[in-house]
Amino acid sequence: MTLAPALPRTHAHRLGSSDAGPVPLRLVAFGSSTTEGSGSSGPAHTYPAVMRRTMLPYFAGGIALANRGIGGDTAIQMDVRIGAVIEERPDLVVWQTGSNDPLQEIPLAVFEHLTRDGIDRLRATGTDLVLVDQQYCRALDECPTSPSFLAALHRIAMDMDVPLFDRHARMLDWCAGSELTRDTLSPDGLHMADRGYALLGEALAVWLLDLA
Repeated sequence: MTLAPALPRTHAHRLGSSDAGPVPLRLVAFGSSTTEGSGSSGPAHTYPAVMRRTMLPYFAGGIALANRGIGGDTAIQMDVRIGAVIEERPDLVVWQTGSNDPLQEIPLAVFEHLTRDGIDRLRATGTDLVLVDQQYCRALDECPTSPSFLAALHRIAMDMDVPLFDRHARMLDWCAGSELTRDTLSPDGLHMADRGYALLGEALAVWLLDLA
């Protein structure tokens, strides 16, 4: 079930205005191993790279992508790195978060506080911002606190009116009635492989393009 609201068009003012002129859309993919591309066969097969390629024909000025994913990062490390993201003056930040925190036993209250603070800091710059939630995988399925972090991110998105791409629900849908399974999408039990990253990047691109 998708808990967060659909993205209001007012949230995409910079994304929507970047396809008309020669200036590149400055896109920062911010997150942990999913964003970095752990489990992929190379940089071209990460979800940010797939997302950029899918969106590129619709932006006359091109898309300048910065992949700011670091494997293993929790909300604590991301809080330290948000300043560097802000310095890049992005038009759009796609922030993937909430997977490592339950696995590393970060207190839920710390995750919530730092995520809300990070949203405030990013929004203060005028950038468009979307969130991406946890993956559907064995490691998180077996982590008893994982559902609390998933619900917390959805709650934050609703409270702060931040659009959220429900990756967890999408992955469940991809596995329903097809040859795909949880473990083919994430063979090592945590990280997605090329097939999963391709599906994620394409789905995110279509979702974002609808805003522009």
